[in-house]
Amino acid sequence: MPESYYGYCSTACFMGVLNYFWYTQFNMKDTRDVMKIAKMGRYKYWTGWDEFEMGYALSRIGFKVIYVTSWSYENDLDYVEDPVGYIAKKYENHPYKKYVKDGVWTDMNWNNSFDLCDTYIMKKILETEEIEKLYNTDLVSIVKQYQNEDTLFILPLNRYVLYDQPRDDDGISGWHVVLCKGYKDGMFEIYDPGPYKKPDFIPQERVLKAMTEVDQNYDFIVVKNEV
Repeated sequence: MPESYYGYCSTACFMGVLNYFWYTQFNMKDTRDVMKIAKMGRYKYWTGWDEFEMGYALSRIGFKVIYVTSWSYENDLDYVEDPVGYIAKKYENHPYKKYVKDGVWTDMNWNNSFDLCDTYIMKKILETEEIEKLYNTDLVSIVKQYQNEDTLFILPLNRYVLYDQPRDDDGISGWHVVLCKGYKDGMFEIYDPGPYKKPDFIPQERVLKAMTEVDQNYDFIVVKNEV
């Protein structure tokens, strides 16, 4: 599992997927080059990428990708049809609203940003037949159903909650991405690009709490190495 640059856990996880399935040797030094290629012309300095963009990029290079969410299909349609109104309403009284201004989420002490109103990737996910979509489902049942040596799971969550850490920096939300290899006896097998034990076996309750920290609902990506 590659170590992550400050604020680039998602790229480290993307490289981790490639290293696991393709036996590549990507590491921290490759972060920007890999990110430039994987974002397929959409790379901007200090702009991060989330699990949706990671999943779409992996689907374009031959992996079987499943987009899983506890939300409804109607919720995704509401977002792509009126992203400005959707984001404004979502963050009007949101506990993380201080990170959002004019539809842009700025994090990691202003070292990373996300344009929440950019619906390009979500539209691509909804349009493409290569990406399977599963709605109104839950993390445990999906991981138990799909886990095997040819499958990884990309989980967005809050690292403060995941590791029961104090929030020691007001400019960092704790938004984070990790890889999951499976689930057994109430524990998820987690591979974190940060300075944490690998693998780490973390209780189901803590993982779910970390995934629902920002919203009551959550989503994640299943990546299968299928020929």
